Amino acid sequence: MSKTIHRSCPVCTRDNRDSKPSNYSRNEWKIKECPECKFVYLENAPVYEALVKEFAWEKTSRKEKTARKTREPVKQSLSDYFKMVRKRYLKRSKLTKLINRYFDLGNVLDIGCASGGVLRKLDSGYVPFGIEISEYLAQKGNESIRRKGGYILHCDALSGLSQFEDDFFEGIVMSAFLEHEAEPIGLLNECFRALKDHGKVIIKVPNYACVNRMARGSKWCGFRYPDHVNYFTPATLRNMCEELGFVVHKFDFFDRHPFSDNMWMVIIKNNSG
Repeated sequence: MSKTIHRSCPVCTRDNRDSKPSNYSRNEWKIKECPECKFVYLENAPVYEALVKEFAWEKTSRKEKTARKTREPVKQSLSDYFKMVRKRYLKRSKLTKLINRYFDLGNVLDIGCASGGVLRKLDSGYVPFGIEISEYLAQKGNESIRRKGGYILHCDALSGLSQFEDDFFEGIVMSAFLEHEAEPIGLLNECFRALKDHGKVIIKVPNYACVNRMARGSKWCGFRYPDHVNYFTPATLRNMCEELGFVVHKFDFFDRHPFSDNMWMVIIKNNSG
């Protein structure tokens, strides 16, 4: 059985198999920039079974970290140190703050929730649900999430969302997830269906348009092979969400400025608008 599937452009559906791969391609992994809509994506994405076993996040993250330490030991050591300092002394979570600010109390879903760390931090007025493709991480976090009234599903995002009824969630979190999803438009459509009217989605993705990517090229931290399959710019992320009927609720300069490797967006389902 093949470990990969061929992807046409996930935005405009153009088949770019005859187009030249980007210089950012690595080994067998082919990154393409669609000549039609300019979206950047991994053409040969891992199939679901490979993501569960061979390319599970807890495996690829360790492998990627080891590779980066080998390539740039000083830079990686400094990066690890500053992450530790932020975690130990700042003790603040931008994601939790955004949830508390923008989500109404009620059912909340975290797609790609790992072992449920974000869900466990939510105030008691939220009922937490999660979807996680890693069986190990889903099982690790499920017991504690069930004690808060929800649960974690072990499956891919589209299959997981299909199990929830229409208008079920007040908010959906996709923090460091949409770049992993082989069918981003299908997933956003499912989010729209499962959200209540005026429900919101918090999205965090790597910023392909950032200065650091241009300066560091293939060494940019946003490249992860093969689990990052979509590479968004502020324009492509906004266009995708708006064309599916969402209203961009928060996406100011500091959410997407060119010196940040990541960008944050809050979108809203507004059927009355």
